[in-house]
Amino acid sequence: MLTKNNLYILVTYAGALPFIACAMMLYSGIDTLEGLGSVSNISAVFALIIVSFIAGLHLGTYLFYRTQTPKPLFIISNIIAAIAWISLLVANVKVAIAILIFAFIYLLLVDYLLKRELFISKSYFNTRLIVTLITTGSLLLTSSIS
Repeated sequence: MLTKNNLYILVTYAGALPFIACAMMLYSGIDTLEGLGSVSNISAVFALIIVSFIAGLHLGTYLFYRTQTPKPLFIISNIIAAIAWISLLVANVKVAIAILIFAFIYLLLVDYLLKRELFISKSYFNTRLIVTLITTGSLLLTSSIS
């Protein structure tokens, strides 16, 4: 049975599937999808969406627990998301993917701090850790093949 507690786990793991699919397509020699473009670009754009979403979660955490969370938390997370956006606009896809990988790792470190201070659960952090490993591994593969 799907509960509120395991729904976020399912959704989080499902979010890793496009990264795996893009890496597998590139590994199989498929580098372009008709009507969508470069598989590397698709992967980078999806990564950017997820990075922005996670930064937004950090902003929401700050706004909900305003007096208890570290103040620079939401500012730094959103600066990271802005840098990721700029990288996708001005850099080649390999550089953008490298910056996006850094962003995923940095945002995971923020989540670690939130877990340590008991703002997020250990279960949520462990899910984020595993999915971040899957995501960054897939992005590394995507970057190395493209």
